Amino acid sequence: MAKAVVVSRPPVLPGPARALQDWVRNLWPFLLSLALVLAAWEIVGRTANLLVLPPMSEILSALWRFIVTGTLFEPLAISLTTLGLGMAISIILGVAIGAAMALIRPVEYALDVYVNAAMSAPMIAFVPIFILIFGLGYPTRIIAVIIFAIFPIIVNTFAALRNTDPSLVEMARSFGASRNQLFWQVRLPDSFRLMLAGIRLGTARGVKGLINGEVLIAVVGLGALVTTYGNAFSMDRLYAIIIFLIILALITVRLVDWIARSLVRH
Repeated sequence: MAKAVVVSRPPVLPGPARALQDWVRNLWPFLLSLALVLAAWEIVGRTANLLVLPPMSEILSALWRFIVTGTLFEPLAISLTTLGLGMAISIILGVAIGAAMALIRPVEYALDVYVNAAMSAPMIAFVPIFILIFGLGYPTRIIAVIIFAIFPIIVNTFAALRNTDPSLVEMARSFGASRNQLFWQVRLPDSFRLMLAGIRLGTARGVKGLINGEVLIAVVGLGALVTTYGNAFSMDRLYAIIIFLIILALITVRLVDWIARSLVRH
């Protein structure tokens, strides 16, 4: 008599363990590509002897000295305050304007051309105008963040709410859902993913607006370090600040993502 063959299945990991396993599996390609980029940069920096491309080891050493000595702490506090206020205003106004355009046709007809024009216009060109109106102070730097960040949020919020699944809307209406219930319980949850993508994009652009504002409007914060080391051709320190700004942008995007998801869950 033939014996039955028992195929053993791999053990099913609990939720957190499986999430950690998936995270590690998805992380290694990034770590491999990062190691290759760092190694290539180090080799070229050592062999080419270019002023504009110092070895990566010197850049990371400069970044470590900045962190250990606390050089970045005060400029970072100034920049984060500006960025936080600018992004808070951008998200609130951007979502509100985008939702109004999606739900109220006259608002869309009134604002659509201006939003599209602002999306295609070079935002940095408006900075001198705001300097003339508001001066070189704190409000102008916040406005620089807003004009860079708000329009992707408006456009994505508008597109997300306008493209809500029609079958969900019809089903909710057939059950007698009110206009408010339709928005909060159907349209908003269905469009949240695309809205969140707009907030992520707006946050990344907001960091760009922050640095442009600090370099062009008032030499303060992290932008002041960029100007100082750039003018001195201290390339290892300049690249160290640029790397720190990239890390700051990534952390800020993740933080805004987490806050938005937490607010929706509650």
